[in-house]
Amino acid sequence: MKIVIFQPMLKQYRVPLFDNMGVLLTEQGHEVRVVCGTPPANEVRKGDNITASKGICIVEKSNWFLKGKLHFLHHALSHILWADLIITEQANKHIHNYLLIVFRFLGYKRFAYWGHGQNRQGNPRSLAEKMKKILSTQCDWWFAYTQGVANYMIELGYPASKITVLNNSIDTSEFKGQLAQQSLKNVAEFKNKLGIDDNARVGIYCGGLYSDKKLDFLLKSAAKIKQLNPEFVLLIVGDGTDRSMVEIFIQTHPFVKYLGPLFGEQKALAFRSSELFLCPGLVGLAVLDAFTASLPLITSNIPNHSPEIEYLRQGYNGLITEHNEEDYSEAVAGILANADELSRLKENSLESSRQYSIENMASNFVEGIHAYFNINA
Repeated sequence: MKIVIFQPMLKQYRVPLFDNMGVLLTEQGHEVRVVCGTPPANEVRKGDNITASKGICIVEKSNWFLKGKLHFLHHALSHILWADLIITEQANKHIHNYLLIVFRFLGYKRFAYWGHGQNRQGNPRSLAEKMKKILSTQCDWWFAYTQGVANYMIELGYPASKITVLNNSIDTSEFKGQLAQQSLKNVAEFKNKLGIDDNARVGIYCGGLYSDKKLDFLLKSAAKIKQLNPEFVLLIVGDGTDRSMVEIFIQTHPFVKYLGPLFGEQKALAFRSSELFLCPGLVGLAVLDAFTASLPLITSNIPNHSPEIEYLRQGYNGLITEHNEEDYSEAVAGILANADELSRLKENSLESSRQYSIENMASNFVEGIHAYFNINA
């Protein structure tokens, strides 16, 4: 069978997934194309997009209109006409999605959605979200990022028998190898360069520095944790629009170490030097980095987490506190004060990292494609 998977752009972190899927599907006699667009200006600045065709991934030119709210993918029609099954991102912005809906209504083509189900950072009462809710059931199969997304689609009336749960993931194998290479000596030297005592209790935040991450909350909580545990140190890794907030805070709070964006060995050293991953704001795929490094994740119960928050199991591999600085800081300090509890959470975090692997996601995706063809044979 001929399969097309549409992506608005080719993110570096998605390439291992498509490589895995390409091998599995080709071995089973399928032909597969991952057709990706070129990124808009705001995405180009991130530097994490691939703009040339690679393997089964075909990069076609995109036009973006209305500040990125409307996407026209060149040659989308020719790929649709070629395919027996089209899998596309569930989003209102893609013009080819409306073409797919028309073709499906005419009985000419069948297609599947994959994605979040809803925009958790958007306004559920907006016209765009209401439209997305209506259109999200107008497809022949659903590849849901997580079980929670699947449950949401079932609530909308979509049949559970036509939903595949992917357990959205990234390839953590390289990071795992980099972590394994960091010796106790390396960690000691890393801490020494930062002026961190050997007996310090270290937490880490790693991710974008922007409003959804609640960095003001994190910094104020860090100050409270320091009062409860004088040995506490916070590492902040990343960059973004709220960078200046962090830089101003560290001028009067030297126990917070801002390291900027880190990659490779330096990122692995920062994680190896830490005991907890602190992210009171939006949690997404960063949870997998935390678990791969055997770090429990501590967040708060804000409503706009990404679907991957489901991977955090309360009291098993992390904690979700109330969204106030007192509860958050007391929870972090409490874990640091309980060696047995911290050890248990760390072991469970590492175990969770094995469950949410890129290999498992690729396998789930391919099994869902087989299930679709079996039902529609």
